[in-house]
Amino acid sequence: MLKISLFSFILISCFTLISQGAISYSLKVTERNLPKSNLEIVLIETSTYERKTFLTDANGALDFTLTEGAVWMMNVGEMKGYALLKLSPYGSKGSSVIPYNVERWNRINQSPVNRTKVNLIEVRQKGVTSNTTPQKGHSVIEIDLKNGKGQVWRSVQVKMISFELNKSFVAYTDSRGIARFHIPNNQRYQIDLDGEVDYDYCDLGGRSVIKTLNFLYEKINFIEKVNTEGDTEQTFMEDPIPMSNRVMVTLNVQGGPNEGMNEDVYLDMTYSNNRYHGVTDENGDVIFLLPKKKTYLVSFHFQDNAGVVDLSRMRGIGQMSMGYIYSPDPRLEYPEDYLPTASEVKAFDINSFNKMKYPDTDDDNLINTYAKWGGNKINSESKEAIMEIGFSVKEPDQKATNSKPLNISFVLDKSGSMAGENIEILKKSMLKFISKLRPIDNVSIVFFDSESVVAYSQSLAKKNELEDIIYAFQARGGTNIYEGLKMGYEQISKTYDSKSTNRLILLTDGYGSKPIDFILEQSKSYFMKGISVSTIGVGHSYNNSLLSLLSKYSGGFEHHVLEADGIDAALDAEFESLFYPLASDLKVTVIYNDKIVYKTLYGIPEKKVSDNSVSFELKNVYCTLNKMALMKFKLNNPKPDIEKDIITIKVNYYDEVKQQDVETVKEMNLEWTDETDLELIYNDNLKQIYSVAYVNQCLKVIADLCDAKNYDAAKININETLTLINKITNDKFSEELLPLIKMLKGYLVVLDTAIKNKK
Repeated sequence: MLKISLFSFILISCFTLISQGAISYSLKVTERNLPKSNLEIVLIETSTYERKTFLTDANGALDFTLTEGAVWMMNVGEMKGYALLKLSPYGSKGSSVIPYNVERWNRINQSPVNRTKVNLIEVRQKGVTSNTTPQKGHSVIEIDLKNGKGQVWRSVQVKMISFELNKSFVAYTDSRGIARFHIPNNQRYQIDLDGEVDYDYCDLGGRSVIKTLNFLYEKINFIEKVNTEGDTEQTFMEDPIPMSNRVMVTLNVQGGPNEGMNEDVYLDMTYSNNRYHGVTDENGDVIFLLPKKKTYLVSFHFQDNAGVVDLSRMRGIGQMSMGYIYSPDPRLEYPEDYLPTASEVKAFDINSFNKMKYPDTDDDNLINTYAKWGGNKINSESKEAIMEIGFSVKEPDQKATNSKPLNISFVLDKSGSMAGENIEILKKSMLKFISKLRPIDNVSIVFFDSESVVAYSQSLAKKNELEDIIYAFQARGGTNIYEGLKMGYEQISKTYDSKSTNRLILLTDGYGSKPIDFILEQSKSYFMKGISVSTIGVGHSYNNSLLSLLSKYSGGFEHHVLEADGIDAALDAEFESLFYPLASDLKVTVIYNDKIVYKTLYGIPEKKVSDNSVSFELKNVYCTLNKMALMKFKLNNPKPDIEKDIITIKVNYYDEVKQQDVETVKEMNLEWTDETDLELIYNDNLKQIYSVAYVNQCLKVIADLCDAKNYDAAKININETLTLINKITNDKFSEELLPLIKMLKGYLVVLDTAIKNKK
């Protein structure tokens, strides 16, 4: 198959260049073997985001010279991110003929499927020979593997994977080095070779064909095995060299507990469960032979996300050397010093774990209020009752469009931990958001990792320039939230207008180092001016307390994103809230009787509690709203007549479309039974959500106990919580709940150390 080869200087070093020479380049772009004239070539410097534009001449040719900057991303028309050009101190020259095929380029560079989220059905290919005739609706595909010397490879496993069919078709190469498949048409297939995922692709149309694909392939000549921790380790019998399908990556580590020597190095392959492990030598070096076209997150024993190894643009045979400073994170090195505290206790948003989609109203009202008891019935032994209250919004035929100009600043985390699926979905979501901006809207983009940079200064939105910036940014470095926020505030202030919607949108998956009180104090003047902050926290390890307080005190939205695809939903919600406000001042009041006692509200902060009612609010309502809360009640010696006591849910809001106040009322009651062995909650989704609520409650309790240095009691509380969650879920944890369980178990280990140190 035709392979588009990129430039040899595509290899990027993480070391900062002190001095730089020039790079001169000549290129010619062709389309169907004809010159592609007047095509825009855009260069974006990947640290300063300076932009240069050129046009090819009548012959499709272009010559240019770069004398400044470090690394430039080149877009060839709609072929975004075609190459990275690196300036060296010695200067360099290059040339290339570029076939202009946008469809193929986008296919080659589409985001890989996260294999951790799929369970493929394996289909063995048996009886497929060189004489096989394709049946109707099928094709015969031959995969021919040879190395550079023409040597064939026997008994190599080859997979052709259709994610649409959720099937993995498996064959092995024969004595001629050919694996044969008889597979369905009208599918897009990813090809895995000998365990190396997404080696190439093969798309089939509706016509049945017999097709041979020839691949240059080198079978590995070293030992690769999985250790007891599930990590892949490599043992080289001779000096390693780069191969056609593996890049030789040499990492040099400085710093750390052992000054770079004998340090554990971990490389996590994105979109995969694969993790490579190696140990540095006396010079601080460790060598890996890694599958190309992938991105890897670099970590050490006491430092997560120390950097990124990006092989996503690698073509041909190559090698690279990269250097890292190992700066142990005290939170990992001395976890007993960072036990939960009451001032910074983390709380997980139960809405992030809710998979329930609440239905629209069956009348002409905008908002539907869904209410249901967690357990269908109660008996004389029942001690508690859980009520689920959900809210959904019916999209109106005509939206009340916000005519106010937007004055927004995106402050986006591009630290190393964002690499892979997070950053790819963020890019797609930002491109979608940008496409909806209007000529009257002012916008800026600030990126932050260890440092911060204004990639697009606050001004009217030029969509083509904004899009080029989004394509160009890459994940690397640490997390400095405060500097990013500071720049974002400064950018919004440049075009601040009380008649505009002034909002900063902060997205991060990290923690930062500045104290929360300091950041809030520095932000206060911007809040008072009328600048709101909406926050999007990604994953489990971001600074929940900071993001929650920023959005709460400024009047913005708070979004919790567990999986990468939630980034898109969060930005959609932001867009809807900015452009299409549907309702405002939504107030909910739950009125109950003296047969039950209100205990706790989970999911939405309570606003007011009286003897027989509790109320809460949602300030803004938008089309994608799907919000829920759990109310926990204590039952006082319940009897059959409890069925007669009504619980009333009153909802009031202002409909921005109809321009009128709306009130709806829903009534509920508990159902009595003489049955035994009743469960508090029957629904699996609700069990997971209730478990998260218990985790939050546990974290709050153990934070207070840790502040009082009562570590033994904190251990008891965690163990009781884990036992209770096991009982609620019947030991069936969702994928999203597992990290929380792991966190609590980790605290048990840390508390043991704290107890030992106290003694």
